[in-house]
Amino acid sequence: MIRGPRQAGKTTLMKIISKGIKGGKKEFINFDIPNNRNSVSESPIDYIRRIINNKGDGKITLFLDEVQRLDNAGEILKVIYDTFKGKIKIFASGSSSLEIRQKMLGFLVGRAVIFDLYTFSFGEFIRSKDTGLYVVFKERNDSVINLIENNGEPLHTAFSEDLLKLWKEYVVYGGYPEVVKADDFNIKKSLLLNLVNLYIEKDIISFFKIENTKEFENFLKILSLNDSQMLTISNAANDSGISFYKADSYLRIIENTYIASRVYPYYTNISSSIKKTPKVYFFDLGLRNAVLDNLLPYENRDDIGKLAENFVFGELIRLGKQIKYWRTKSGAEMDFVIEENGELLPIEVKIGGSKAIGKSFYSFLETYKPKKALVITLDEFSKKEVNGTEIYYVPIFYL
Repeated sequence: MIRGPRQAGKTTLMKIISKGIKGGKKEFINFDIPNNRNSVSESPIDYIRRIINNKGDGKITLFLDEVQRLDNAGEILKVIYDTFKGKIKIFASGSSSLEIRQKMLGFLVGRAVIFDLYTFSFGEFIRSKDTGLYVVFKERNDSVINLIENNGEPLHTAFSEDLLKLWKEYVVYGGYPEVVKADDFNIKKSLLLNLVNLYIEKDIISFFKIENTKEFENFLKILSLNDSQMLTISNAANDSGISFYKADSYLRIIENTYIASRVYPYYTNISSSIKKTPKVYFFDLGLRNAVLDNLLPYENRDDIGKLAENFVFGELIRLGKQIKYWRTKSGAEMDFVIEENGELLPIEVKIGGSKAIGKSFYSFLETYKPKKALVITLDEFSKKEVNGTEIYYVPIFYL
């Protein structure tokens, strides 16, 4: 089961998988097409039996695209799997994790493996632009991942200017494959605006049956303006002119269609730490910027700090990390906190480098005494020790 946002490459991935499968027969079924949905819903066993007879003897691999569009999808997949077990392997894709979780996974316990496909990571973005530079980046990126997950040391790099230039492009236009492939600014902008419209039409109107799209779009824009900040749903609802319950419903839809995600606070001291209020981050910055209709070049933007924090969130999510943030009631804050091998790793995003580090950062170190800490900077690379904590300052384009 491949889950992820629309046009992130799920269908392309299934076609690549298909080419890698040697032997047997293959069948693609797109459930965005009503006739396919109707035929399978009416009699799934007969539909598959017809495919088997048409394809001849031997094993068949089914590729089912946008499977959440199929009524009773989980029950149908279970029937197909159990009836033709040993003869059929199924790869299914869907762009709504909520529908997949509610309608399918309960039927597929012990039968399904889940894979989340996001838009291009920064590394994938580099590889699509310059394979030689990607080799350099990958070594440095691996060293940072090793630092996060083990006890390695990050590697310094040449070509910093080239990597920084690509990073500045990436945080404006994001990682949707078609947008990445386009070279012209106007084409990139058009593709991103079309993606927003497609999301509204296909998911919000058609799938979730929300008719007041202006209301939804306004709420999405409010989230975009307030990303990387503490989010009180009641405040977002008031700013959007909607009820608390509708705002909460909209936010759940946005999360389950891979647009944005809530990050919750880390705490051990219940009396002094913020415990409930989340922050919201966007999975893809190109879509976030398109929602705001702000695709200005990096140098002309006034939201660079937000772009940087969203970027770090996105790369950590793609690494499969469980992310939290830390904030005390007195206002001390750490951008991200992750736990690896029983050890806390605080991560602070400071484009201004070590000179921009404030008391909050050292407050966390004093409270939790982590073995290491990571400060993500624009281009600074250094290391120092403070009261037993090794602090690594690493350029953001290493991620």
